[in-house]
Amino acid sequence: MTGTSRTTRAIFKTDGRNESYGSGSDLVDFILGITFEIWEQRQVEKIHDYYAEDVQVYSLEGMTTGAAAMVSGTRATLESFPDRLLLADDVIACGTAKNGFSSHRITSPMTHLGDHPFGRASGKQLRITNIADCEIRDGVITREWLVRDNLALARQLGFDPLECAGVIARKFDDRQTAWLAKEFSRTSNQDSPLPVNGSGQKQLSAFAETALAACWISGDEKVLENIYAPYCVMHRSPVQCHSGRERILQHYTHWRNAFPGASLCIDHVCSSPFDLDNQRIAVRWSVAGLHQGEFAGAPASGKPVYILGVTHWKLVDGKVAAEWTVFDELAMLAQTLV
Repeated sequence: MTGTSRTTRAIFKTDGRNESYGSGSDLVDFILGITFEIWEQRQVEKIHDYYAEDVQVYSLEGMTTGAAAMVSGTRATLESFPDRLLLADDVIACGTAKNGFSSHRITSPMTHLGDHPFGRASGKQLRITNIADCEIRDGVITREWLVRDNLALARQLGFDPLECAGVIARKFDDRQTAWLAKEFSRTSNQDSPLPVNGSGQKQLSAFAETALAACWISGDEKVLENIYAPYCVMHRSPVQCHSGRERILQHYTHWRNAFPGASLCIDHVCSSPFDLDNQRIAVRWSVAGLHQGEFAGAPASGKPVYILGVTHWKLVDGKVAAEWTVFDELAMLAQTLV
């Protein structure tokens, strides 16, 4: 069953009040509330209330099917990082808590107090950024696209990125390998799943495609100057930021050199206003290319690599004033080792 007729709202008392996340139409309240309940309050079993029984979670390091598997994965993460918090930086959403879509950007401070697949407990403190794109149907999350900042995690813990990528590569099963190949083919053929309905959606999609194609494919500086404010700040992780348009252009030049001639697809776009005339945009995108230049310390392998990424933009006066972009470089590196 894909979460159609179950009770999906957990009730708990806070300061003598009953709270019911998702009981109204506010999707942002729903996402923030359930994240707090599951992670900060450690009510991990509530995943069964808020996610469909057969929920599908897509990520570069491995796919997960079912709420039970999500519970197991969450508990495993808490064994490695028992003090982990999921602090909301932003939720860009459209629709309602019954039927909608959210892109949830999270900063996680935590301490490495338990063994992790990458290495033994180190006691080190770190911060990483994740973004979760969630599809909500009939009051429960039915699909999630999760992008993790695993390279920043490995480097803050002092682990070798190539060794950590090998850990991910050894976890790839036939299903994950088939999904990566399918997504690489889809993106290479520029077969976007994005439904374009209405003028607002078309404008958003066109802006996202123009911006990301200039970053990843063409490097057209005139286009990028029209898109990025000169003072723009790009956050790739809590420990990697680029201030100023020129630094951002240099960052994307590195990726074009690593994957020259790559293909791009815009997979989902949504937006939310802020202030009076300005806008926040969330875009999920895919890039497919051959690994022909160094990245993350790995020399060119010639292997096909599929990249699943999410970008959040803050637009001021029509230009990008701030950008948060997350994609899993370790899982990309793992694809070159398979």
